[in-house]
Formats: sequence, structure tokens, C-alpha cells
Amino acid sequence: MNIKLSARELIAALFAILLIGGFAGRASADVAVSACGTLSTPGTNYFLTRNLSATGDCLVIAADNVGIDMRGHTITGNGSHSGISDGDIPHPFAVIRNGTIRNFADGINLENSGEATISNVDSSKNTDDGIFIADCCNTLDSITANNNGATGIQIDSDDSSLSRILAKGNGAGGILITSCCNTLVASTVSNNTGNGVEMDDCCSFVVSSNIQKNTGIGVQLNSDDNGVVRSNTSKNGSDGMEFPTSGENMIVASKSNGNGGAGIDIGARFGIISGVQANKNAAGGVNMLCRGSTASLTAKKNKGGSNLTQTVTSDGPCANVNLNAP
Repeated sequence: MNIKLSARELIAALFAILLIGGFAGRASADVAVSACGTLSTPGTNYFLTRNLSATGDCLVIAADNVGIDMRGHTITGNGSHSGISDGDIPHPFAVIRNGTIRNFADGINLENSGEATISNVDSSKNTDDGIFIADCCNTLDSITANNNGATGIQIDSDDSSLSRILAKGNGAGGILITSCCNTLVASTVSNNTGNGVEMDDCCSFVVSSNIQKNTGIGVQLNSDDNGVVRSNTSKNGSDGMEFPTSGENMIVASKSNGNGGAGIDIGARFGIISGVQANKNAAGGVNMLCRGSTASLTAKKNKGGSNLTQTVTSDGPCANVNLNAP
């Protein structure tokens, strides 16, 4: 089990490094930009020479394989449209980095595009989403998405890697990914209205992250074969971690303490819990269906339910080793 987890983490990290490092190789020409407008030449690195302001869309990507280096500058809107958009036409392989986007409807809106790389970007204080991406296979690294009116980051497809994300104070959740096979690593998602992190299909992982003080569920993984590894979900308004519909999910070396609901709620069979704390939650420590297993689980001082509730199914009882759940 430990070997499989280490492999998943290594693959995710290498995936992020390779894609982020590919900025220079995917576009060749360098073009200065001093005003909002359309970026229409494929294979071009556009770079800002000054701060930009707009009353509609600012930068519109109108070709594939376009790079935008903001070089530390800020793009500011009037509360409408998008700071950077794809103009409602698919243009994959955009690379966006090194700047700040403020006061648009969506800070970055790739409504018909994917395979994007976004790094070292602060997209905050927009009236809708900080970052919205429609299609698959994206890499986001060192992103701040705070105090947006809707979701900090929303991706409507699969196979994205997110690392070093800060998503705080958003109006409709911190991070929402509506399909499978995604990773969130070394991130902080806190003080959002709604869920902290929600991933709606299988095979996604939250690793080495802190998900705290969100008004809804801390981490909600809505299908099978998902996992939480070395992460902390605490003081969320509802459950700390919730796996509501499908089985074979895992929580390893993690904590879920002081949440307004249950610490951990596994709503299907074959869940695995190892090296986990679930203490001082308002609606029980751990709720899980059998058959499943726990190893080195501590669940103490939980209210509104048992420290550990294991519901036996036709597959038989759960297996428990080194259990501390009085």
C-alpha cells in the first residue's frame, strides 16, 4: 500500500514539474503587450510591459500554444467579463504565469479549452470564479484564488494536477473539479463558503494539504478509488471528509478534528483508514460501511454519535487493528 501511494505522489509531482518546465519549449517568438487585445499568433510568448485595465475582456487567446507572461504586472477589470479568456473557442496548451488578475467576472476563463499550464498567478477578488477551465489535463502551481464571488478554482474535466494552491474566502467553495483522476498537493483551502475541496469522480487524491474552516464539507470525494493522504481537515462546518456514494476509498496518515459534522464519513464498502485521528467532531468520529478496515485509528471525544460506527453489510464485519475509539 505504501509503495502505491508513493508512486502516485511521485507521478503527480513529475507531471507538474515537466509541464511547468515546458513553458519555454512550447512557444518560440516573444511579443510585448502594452494594452488589452487579442493574442492570435500560434507558438508565441506574449509578455506584459505594464499593468492593464479593461471594461470587458482584457486578453483573449485566439490561437493554440500561446504563452502569457505577466512579468509581475496586474490586470484589472470593472467586475465583468474575463481578465484572460479563450473567446469561447477551443485553444489548448495556453501557458499563463507571473501576475495578478483582479475585479473581473472570471479572472481566467478557458471556457472551451484545456491542457493549460498556469503558475505563479493570483486571481482573486473577481465576482465569479478565480479560474475556470473546461477541459482536461491542466497543471496549476503556486496559485492564489481568494475572495472570489463563486469558486476559487473550477475545472470541468479530468486529469489535472494542482499544487501549492491557496484558495481562501471564496463565495461558493474553494476548489471544484467535476471529473476524475486529479491531484491536489501541498495546498491550503480555508474559510470558503461551501465545501473546501470537491472532486466528483473516481481516482483523485488530496495530499499534504490543509482544508480548514470552510462552512460546508472539508473534502468531498464523490466516487470510488479516491484518497486523502497526510492531510488535515479541521473546523469545517460539516463533515471533515466525506466519501458519499462509492467504495474503495482511503484515508492515510491524516487528521480530521473539530468539524461540525462527522470527522470522516465513508458511505460505501471497502474503505481503508490507516494512521488517522478523528477527534472532537460534533457528529461522531468515523462512520463507515463494512467490509472495510482500520489500522491505528484514534477517534476520541466526539459528540452527537459514536467515536466509531461501523455498519456491517453482507460482506462481513470490518477489520480493526490498533484501534483507539472508546
